[in-house]
Amino acid sequence: MSGKTLTLIAILAFVIFVVGTFVWFIGKWNASEDEALTGAVPAKTEERQA
Repeated sequence: MSGKTLTLIAILAFVIFVVGTFVWFIGKWNASEDEALTGAVPAKTEERQA
């Protein structure tokens, strides 16, 4: 095989790996078991004068 063909095969293999990993991640994701990453914004307790 030529270098061009090997390069295209390597790129295709990488893309398949990335897409497969993404699909696996989404398939295994269970949002009900994860804690929320966002929380309530704390209220202002005082005004600061500049």
